[in-house]
Amino acid sequence: MAVDGEKTAAGEASEATPLLQKAALFVSPQACQQHQLLLRCFSNLKQRTSKTAGLFKTEYDHEINSEVDPIARQSMMEERRWSIYVSRAVHRFSVWWALLPADPEIPGIESEKPYGHHGGWIWTRDQLPPLDVLMVLHALILHHKSFGEDCLRHKKMAQWNEGFPLQLASQCIDTDSLKYLCPESCKLNFESMTKLAWDNPDDAESVSIGCPRCQDQNVVPWTTRRRKGLADDSYQVCQSCKYVLGKTAFIVRKLRQDLHLLLDKGIPLPGTCWSVEDGHGTLAPNKAPNEFVKRYLMDTLLEETRPTNLFPDITQILELLGQTVVKQALPIVHDIFEHYLYVENSSCDLSAAVRRMLKSATAAQDIILSETEFHSPQMQTQYVDYLRGQGKGFWSRSPDLSEINLMDPIMWVWSTHLLTPHSYYEFFRRVGNGLPVDWQPPHSPKCRLCHTMRPPSFARRFFQGLVSLSAWKEFMEAAA
Repeated sequence: MAVDGEKTAAGEASEATPLLQKAALFVSPQACQQHQLLLRCFSNLKQRTSKTAGLFKTEYDHEINSEVDPIARQSMMEERRWSIYVSRAVHRFSVWWALLPADPEIPGIESEKPYGHHGGWIWTRDQLPPLDVLMVLHALILHHKSFGEDCLRHKKMAQWNEGFPLQLASQCIDTDSLKYLCPESCKLNFESMTKLAWDNPDDAESVSIGCPRCQDQNVVPWTTRRRKGLADDSYQVCQSCKYVLGKTAFIVRKLRQDLHLLLDKGIPLPGTCWSVEDGHGTLAPNKAPNEFVKRYLMDTLLEETRPTNLFPDITQILELLGQTVVKQALPIVHDIFEHYLYVENSSCDLSAAVRRMLKSATAAQDIILSETEFHSPQMQTQYVDYLRGQGKGFWSRSPDLSEINLMDPIMWVWSTHLLTPHSYYEFFRRVGNGLPVDWQPPHSPKCRLCHTMRPPSFARRFFQGLVSLSAWKEFMEAAA
C-alpha cells in the first residue's frame, strides 16, 4: 500500500513537476533571503527617517503643534516626516524613471501584438539608484500588472525583462546596521543623470513646476506650516496667471496629456494594456477600450480638461462620465479612470504602494525564515497550487489579498518571484488562469471611483446616458 501511495502521489505530481523545476530556477531560497534583507532595510529606513529630529521642519507644522498630548504629537510628527519623505521619493523615482533608456520600436495600439523580448539595457552595480528610489521601484514591481503597463506605455520593456536588481542591491546592504552602502560610482552616476542629490533629505526644499494654464514655472515648497506644498493636497496660486495649483489641477493635466498621446502617437490609456486571450492574461495594447474613448468620450474629455478651465475638477469629470455612459460600459471607464485619482504618471498609485509594502514588511520584520523553509518539494507544490487557485479566484489559504501576510513562506516565494516580472508572467501563463495576481488590492465595495461615477441613487439608476444601450451593443459587436 505504501508503494501504491507513492505511485499515486507521483502520478498527481507529474503534471506539476516541469513547472516546479521552472519555478525553482526563478525563486531560489537565496533570493527569498535576499528579499527579506531588503525589506528589513526598507523598514530600518522608515524608522531612522521618521525619528530624525528637525527633518523637513515638521516641528513647525500647525496641525501637529495643535495636538496637546505629547505622545500623540510625537507620533504625528514621525508619520508626517515619513509621508513627506515618501512624496519626495516618488518624485525622485519619476525623474529617474523618465531618464532610463526607452525603446522607440515598441508598437502602439494599432498592432495589438503582445510584447516581445527587448534588450539593450541591463542592471549593473554602478546603475543602482538611492535607497528611496529603489524602494519605490520595488513597490511598483510588486504590482505586476501596473509595472507591465508602465513599461509598455513608456516604452521601457527592457526594464520589464530585467526586473528588480535584487542580488546587486542586497550586496550593498550591511547585514548588521541594515544600511544601504553603495560605491561612489553609483552616487556619481545618479547625480549626473538626474541632477538630484543622492540622499533624499539633501534635495532642495522646493521644486519648480509648470503651470497647467500658462506654462510659467512656479517654485513650490514640499510643505509649509499650513500644509500648502507638493506633499499636500493643495499647493498655491500661480504667480503669473493666478491659476490654482493643486493635485486636482495636475491630475486633470495628466488626463489631457494621456488623451493627446492616444490621439497623436497611439499610446494606449492606462488601464488598457492587459487582456485575457484563451484564458490567459496578455500584456499588449487593448484596442477596444481606447477606440471606445476616442469615439464616444474624447470630445467631452478634451473640453472638460482644457487649460482655460479656471477650476478643473476630476471629481466633476468622473461624475459626468457616470452620466454619459451606460452601465455596461462602466467597467471599461473604471479600469481607465482609476488611474486618475493620483498625480504620478504611472499605472500605480506609488505612494499607496510604498505604504502597503512597508505595512506588510514591518509586520514581518522580526520573522527570519530559514533556507530550508523555502527549499522543499512541499513548498513548491503549494506555490503552484496557490497561483492556480488565485488565477481561478479561490484558494483556501489566502483568498483575500487585501493584506499580504509575509509571515507565510508562500507569500515570500510569490513576492520574490514578482521581482522577475518577465519570468513571473510566463510562469503564470503556464499555471494560472486570467490576469496575473499581484500586490494590487482587490476591488473594494467602498470604491470611491464607483460611488463617484454611479452613486446609489434612484435618479441615477434610471438616468439614460448619451451613449445609448443600442450604441454600446453595436460597438461591442464591432469590436468582437
